[in-house]
Amino acid sequence: MTPPADSDTQRIPVRYWIWLFGAAVSLLGDLTITFAIGWSASKHGGSVAGLILLLAAAPRAALLLIGGAIGDRFGAPRVLLASCTAMFVVTAALVPATLAAGEPVWLLVCLALVVGVIDAFFLPSSRSMPRLLVPPQQVPRALASFQVVGVVFAVTGTAVGGVLVTWAGLTAAAGFDAITFGIMIIVLILLRKTVAPPGQMVTGILRSIGDGVQMAFGRPLTRALLITMTVAAGLLMPLDALLFPLLARSHGWNAATAGLLVASRSLGVGIIALRILLRGAFPRPGIFAAVGLIVAAAGLFGLSVFEPLPLAFAAGVLSGIGVGTFTGHVLPLLMNSVEREYQSRLQSVVVLCQNLALVVMNPVLGALADLDAVGITGVCLGISVVAALAGAVVLTRPVLRNATV
Repeated sequence: MTPPADSDTQRIPVRYWIWLFGAAVSLLGDLTITFAIGWSASKHGGSVAGLILLLAAAPRAALLLIGGAIGDRFGAPRVLLASCTAMFVVTAALVPATLAAGEPVWLLVCLALVVGVIDAFFLPSSRSMPRLLVPPQQVPRALASFQVVGVVFAVTGTAVGGVLVTWAGLTAAAGFDAITFGIMIIVLILLRKTVAPPGQMVTGILRSIGDGVQMAFGRPLTRALLITMTVAAGLLMPLDALLFPLLARSHGWNAATAGLLVASRSLGVGIIALRILLRGAFPRPGIFAAVGLIVAAAGLFGLSVFEPLPLAFAAGVLSGIGVGTFTGHVLPLLMNSVEREYQSRLQSVVVLCQNLALVVMNPVLGALADLDAVGITGVCLGISVVAALAGAVVLTRPVLRNATV
C-alpha cells in the first residue's frame, strides 16, 4: 500500500468528522465509567471483579447477533441513537442510586447486566459507522483518525476517571458519562439524514443472523482475522478494566495513578494511529498485525517486572504501540473483507467473539491474580508469553501474511 496523497484526506466526508466528534466525546465518558466500575469492583478482590466483568460480557454475548441483525435491518444510525438514549437514562439514574446506596456488589452487578444488554445493540452499529460514512479505500485512515482523536480523549478520560473516582467515586463518573451520551445523541440527530437508508431485507431476523454468521466464517480471510482477534481479545482486552487496577493496588498506587497507567497504553496506541493517519497503513498489514502482538507482549513483560513508575509507564506505552499496530491493520482488513450491507452483522460477530473470550478470561485471570503463587505480576508475564506465541503463529498463515486492504 502506498502512502495516500493529500487529496485522500479531503475525500473523507465532513459527515464522518461530525460523527467522529460525537464518538470521541462518548468514548471519553465510556472510559471514565469503565475505569470507575473496574476500580469499584477491584476493592472487593480479583475474583469478585472478574465476576462483575463477566456479568457485563454475558448478556452482551447472548444478544449481539440479534443486535447486529437489527442494525442492518433498521439502519445503524437509528439503532445507535436508541442505544445512546438508553445509556443516558441509565447513567443519569446511577447518580442518585450511588448517592443513596453507595457502591455495593449488588449495584455493580445490576449495572454490569444492564450495560451489557445495551452494548449488544450499541456496539455493532457503532463499529459499523466508519464503513458506512467513508469510501472503502479511506477506511484505514478513517479508523486511524478515530484512534488519534480517541487517544487524546482516552488519555484525558482515564486521567479524569482516576480524579473523579478519587473525588466522588462511581457517582461522579456516572454523571460525567451521562453528559457525554447527551452530546452523542445531539450529533446523531444532526446526522440522521446523511447516511443512506438500509436496503429492504426480505428475510427474517433468524435468517439474517444465519447469513451474517455464514458470511463471517465462510470466507478464509475473514475467518482467519476473526480467530486472531478473538485470541488477542482474551489476552489484551482485560488490561484496562481488570488487570491494571489490580496491578496498581498490588504496588500500593491510588486510582489516579492507575488511570495514568491505562492512559500510557492509550498513548502508545495513538502513536501508531497518528502514523497511519498521516502516511497510511504499512504494506502487508497481516505481517504488521503479527508484529504488533509481539511488541504488545514485550510491553506486558515490562509491566510484570518493573515496579518504578517511570519504567511501568514506559512499558505501558510499549504495550500500546503493539496494540495499536495490531488493531490499526487488522480492523481495516476485516471491514473491507465483506460488503457494506453486512457491516453491523459482521461487527456483531466480531464483538461476540471478543466477549466470549472475555467471558472465559476475566474470571480466570481474576482468580489467578488472587493466587499467592501467581499474583498479578505472574498473570501479566503469562499473557506476554502467550501473546508472543500468537504473533508467531499469525506469521505462519499465508492468508494473513499476503492480505492487503
